[in-house]
Amino acid sequence: MKTTRSAIALPIVALLLPGACLAHEDPALAATLRGVLASHLQAYDDEDVDRTLREVHTKSPEYDRTKGELASQLAAHDLRIELVSFRFLGHDDEFAVARTKTKFVGSGGSSFQDNVVDGITVFHQESGAWKLWSDEVLGVEFLPR
Repeated sequence: MKTTRSAIALPIVALLLPGACLAHEDPALAATLRGVLASHLQAYDDEDVDRTLREVHTKSPEYDRTKGELASQLAAHDLRIELVSFRFLGHDDEFAVARTKTKFVGSGGSSFQDNVVDGITVFHQESGAWKLWSDEVLGVEFLPR
């Protein structure tokens, strides 16, 4: 098992969460955010570019890159995706943050290395709806074949 780590995410979380509400104080928001991410991952799993992008905030720093790369990414890999865990960390008046683990599994004959991505996912509202803003990978666990 090989794991990589990112030292960038922790300072991001430290900047976003000062004075944030505790996770247990807003279970409805946590459920909403989990639903946004689950819908996004299901659309990706279904290889539906439009539905996948619908859950991403259009002003996100990652939106244009995601839009430009998504179709070729879906064509290159036949992946199954599963949300392994979702832990709501908190929110302020503008952003909400969760720690997530997502499992990516390639098709039988694929050269794709199956893995579980541990990350911090940031959400932001757009026209009254929560959308994915950005994510930061904390680590990747490569699964044995």
